[in-house]
Order: sequence, then C-alpha cells, then structure tokens
Amino acid sequence: MQSEIERKVGAYVDAHADELVGFLQTVVQSRSLWGDVPELKKLGDLLTARLRQSGVRAEQPDSGSPGMPNVLAHVGEASTGRNLLFCGHFDVYPPSKGWSFDPWSAPIRDNKVYGPGSTDMKGGTTAMVMAATVLGALGEPKGGQAIVLAVPNHFEGGEGTRRALDAGLTAEAGIVCEPTDLDICAAQRGILYMDITIKGVGAHTTYEEVGVNAIEPIVPIIQALKTKEFARPDHNEFGPEKIVNIALVEGGLRRCLIPEECVLTVDVRFSPSTSAAAVLEEVRGIVAKIAKGQKHSVDVQPQDSCVRNPRSPMNWIKGPIRDRLAAAHAAYAGKPPLPACHPAWPDTPVLNEHGIPSITYGPGSKYCYWDEEYVPIPEYLQAIKVYAATAANWFRG
Repeated sequence: MQSEIERKVGAYVDAHADELVGFLQTVVQSRSLWGDVPELKKLGDLLTARLRQSGVRAEQPDSGSPGMPNVLAHVGEASTGRNLLFCGHFDVYPPSKGWSFDPWSAPIRDNKVYGPGSTDMKGGTTAMVMAATVLGALGEPKGGQAIVLAVPNHFEGGEGTRRALDAGLTAEAGIVCEPTDLDICAAQRGILYMDITIKGVGAHTTYEEVGVNAIEPIVPIIQALKTKEFARPDHNEFGPEKIVNIALVEGGLRRCLIPEECVLTVDVRFSPSTSAAAVLEEVRGIVAKIAKGQKHSVDVQPQDSCVRNPRSPMNWIKGPIRDRLAAAHAAYAGKPPLPACHPAWPDTPVLNEHGIPSITYGPGSKYCYWDEEYVPIPEYLQAIKVYAATAANWFRG
C-alpha cells in the first residue's frame, strides 16, 4: 500500500515519463569515456544545467581529476542540517567492437535504452538526478536535504567520492545508485588489481640457449590462478571466494627477439570474508613456487590505484536506510526487494568507511558490461520513484 507521498511521486514520474526517458537517452549518447576530460566535463555540465533548470541547487566542486569536476546538488531544507546522500558516476567503459549498431545512438528497443554505460551506470546516475528534480517539483523533502553526488572518475577507485567526503560532505545515510537489478545490495566484493612482472634474459631467436623467455612462465601461472583450489567456488554464502580475470599481457620487443620482460595483469574480485592482503599473499606464494629453480624472476605488486584507493569489500549492512529503501521499493513493485551481494565494486564501502551507512540499489544488471548493453526503462523509472520516495520519507520520522 502506497503512502500519500509515494502516490504523488509515482503520479509525477508517470506523467513525465517521456521527458525522463528522453533525458536518459541524451545522457547515454554522451561519449563520456573513462579519462576523456572534455567529454566528461561536457556531461557534468549537462547534468548541472538540468538540475539548475529544475530549481535544484547544483555546483561543480573538485573531483580530484583536473578539468572534470564532480556534480554536487542539494534539494530540500538545509536549515535542519539533516542530509540523505545519493551517489553515482558518469564515466563509462569503451564499447567493444561487437556492437551491431552505432553504440552512441542510444536507440530504444523492447522498452530498453541501449548504449555504452547505459547500465553501468548512466541509468542509475540519471535516475538519481531526475529524482532530485522530482523532489524539487513536489516541494520535497521536508525536514532535510537530498544530496546528489555524481562523479566523473569512479574507475580510479572512487576518487571523486573520496574527494567529496574528504572535503567535508556528510550525511545520515547513503544510497549508491549502481546497477543491482533493483535488488538491495547490502554486501559487496572487494577488488585487487595485480601486476605480475616476469624478468628473463633477452637474446636473438637463434641464440636460445642464452635467452630466458619471460612470456612462457605465464602459462603455468595462469593455469594455477584459474584452478578451483585458488577460486574456491563453494566458499560461503557470498559464493566463490575469488572471481579471477586474466586481464592484460604485455611483453616482447620484436618477433626475432626472446622477450626479456612480461607483465601479466590480474583482476581478482574477492569475497567480503576475504581481504586484499590475503589474496596478494596467496598469489605471491603461487608464483614463487612456480619460479623456484627456474632462470626467470617474478615479482607481484598491487597496482598503484589499489594502493592509493583500496577497493575494500563490504559485509552485510543493516539499518534504517536498508529498511526505508526496501519499503519504497515494495510500494511500487508490490513485493520486497531481494537482498544480494554485489559482484562488482560500487563506491558503497567508501561511504560506510566515512561513517555514512549505505547500501547499493539501481536499475540494470549487476554484471555491468556486455555487447549492446542496455537498461530497462521500467527499472529506470521505478528507480526514480524509489529514490524520490525514500528521500521524502526519510525525514518524516
């Protein structure tokens, strides 16, 4: 059963659905690729202008990445000092070569908007921005403020979110609007990116007895990291202890030269019951065992971004924010949301580590990236309703 404010929010979103979906298409058409400063600045300006057009207070503070600021907006009553934070990013991964149409055309097919980052996470980020405009139109929230933080550099380990929090941004609770299939993700995996550097001895192909090939040792290393013994598929309630991606291989100089160095980059997503330190120690033990007695040397180091901005896991979060958001979801979906552990890495742990109890909830698939990525329009519109209603109800006691 819907409350009065939930009915008002739902009716407003339904009446303006075409406009809300049209703006999502515009956002998805933006080529805001990770690290593309001009395009990310342009999209930040678009989001800021749309918020201001609706009477929402919006500014562009430093994100930690020169030339592409955060978007920070406030709607509601500032005098109480009470805040509820919504957080998302607008940088996206580049599309693969497997798309059958122009990835940036953002077509609507079968009630879905297609495009790079439509799920990860322009659907959620646009939904929270649009929720702020809905709240402004309805004169909500009363008794506090909804704060919207959109960052251009999430893929740097939550850089924009960390910068905003370090600058003093705070709230009673937070919702990170990453894609969750509209489940409530109150737990999530951590990440460790590692570079495994193998050093051999360079030589000409014809002088093989002198050279030590630095590429060949990656074969047993990859085999060891892809075993069930390393991944431990039946680890616990969160599923596998580790999800392992052999992400990059770089090595060699010329076709006629024995490669003297090779760097293997590995992406490990680990369970909340594990730690980055434990994963690193285990990998170092595996490669040391493989290298023992061989002529090559191996060094395993976490990538600099993981040292600067650790991607910590998050164990189950309980509390009012989870319950309030679940109630708003049920009001529109007719049933409670499912609890889940997010397999990727939203910024949610960063908020929790700064004392802001937070969960993750948003439109689109948790699995984030695929050829011809899309976000379902009904999920996008429902997310707008849930975000706005949660903010309106949060300050009502």
